Amino acid sequence: MASDPAVTLSDGQVSCEPLPSAAAYPASLSWRTLRLSTRAELGRVHLRLEPNEEPFTRARIDVDIDAGATTAAVQSLAQAVRLVSTWAFATWDLAVITWLGPTDPTLRSVITGAGFRVNPLAHRAAIDGPSGSQDAWYGDLTARDTRDVTSRPLTVREHHVLTGMARGRSNQQIAIDLGISENTVKNHVRSILEVLQASSRTAAVIEALRTGLVSMEFDPR
Repeated sequence: MASDPAVTLSDGQVSCEPLPSAAAYPASLSWRTLRLSTRAELGRVHLRLEPNEEPFTRARIDVDIDAGATTAAVQSLAQAVRLVSTWAFATWDLAVITWLGPTDPTLRSVITGAGFRVNPLAHRAAIDGPSGSQDAWYGDLTARDTRDVTSRPLTVREHHVLTGMARGRSNQQIAIDLGISENTVKNHVRSILEVLQASSRTAAVIEALRTGLVSMEFDPR
């Protein structure tokens, strides 16, 4: 299983093209992801089987996002992560795929858009960063999750609005925070309720916390 070659994956909108695996991780596969309509490169997806397990039932996924990712790029990269994960479940009969990544909201949007459930609280000093240990978000995905998720992922702007909602900010306050009109915020809130299939702002926030779309972190405002 560890020596299985990576294959090119595509869902008609995004393509995942295999890259050479790092020698330090022989039980790993990597892809570069592209949007088929423009051939624009979106980032890279890395999948590594967890060591010391036989048979392998767990894998770790990591994502690199190209600088200046737009909302469309985030949505497409989420599709690519979901595509790789679905392939891995079908090919390797995994029980779960996990993700541990820096507390970056854009990366979190990609991971949650792919269907991962992200813990609302960050793990303290869980990964090594450029300046030492840093906090990280943790998420996981099962084969059932890849079948259950049917709605589109939130856009980056919707995620920003949802984060404001979780912090108890009013539409007017969110509009000031993001530098957009209050009417635009209302439109985003309506879209968020539709995507999350929530009947109210409170229900949307509860669902977002449950699935890891947002986290309850200290807000100095």
